[in-house]
Amino acid sequence: MFLLCAVCAALVCCTPKALPEPKPMGYFRIDLPEHQYRLIDTIERSPEYPNVEVLLLPFKYEQSVFANTTIEHQRDHSIWMNIIYPDLGASFRFTCFDVDNADSLRNLIVTEDRMVKFHYQKADDVQYSVVNDPEAHLWGQAYEIYGKEVATPFQFWLTDSAHYFVRATLYFDDTPNNDSLQPVIQYLKEDAMHLINTFAWKY
Repeated sequence: MFLLCAVCAALVCCTPKALPEPKPMGYFRIDLPEHQYRLIDTIERSPEYPNVEVLLLPFKYEQSVFANTTIEHQRDHSIWMNIIYPDLGASFRFTCFDVDNADSLRNLIVTEDRMVKFHYQKADDVQYSVVNDPEAHLWGQAYEIYGKEVATPFQFWLTDSAHYFVRATLYFDDTPNNDSLQPVIQYLKEDAMHLINTFAWKY
């Protein structure tokens, strides 16, 4: 009996243990709200002069109800605007420039193209779509920049070709891992495309 127990114990000790299997890589689930939008039509009235309207932006559009907007007018007559998503740690940063002539418009478009190409070194792919709406005097391009470490996964520019040029870039507050943030990026791209589709000049 003792011998039998000793043999069993030896077999148990000599039986190879199953090696732990690594779990597949995953990311935290991010619950995103349903898209909802509101019109941003920035005309401000002074309490001292209620009948005088001050135009804060030369355009109007629809943006997410979950985002806040800040607007700053610069001394060079450009306008800085941020559409901020506090719960997502992200923002679209806008700049609106005056277009003086065909050369200034060309320079703005070339500069924008160079800024997109700057991301090529870390991008896996860059896809763009064209905005072309002559009736609304609206032309532009939107760029989707794919890659785990690209600084901005989406940007676009719009112009009426005569007066204004607007550029916008999506940024995250922290250094992004675009694989883990892909649902958020896609969500914000949809908001950006809705903004473009509802964009209109105010003249």
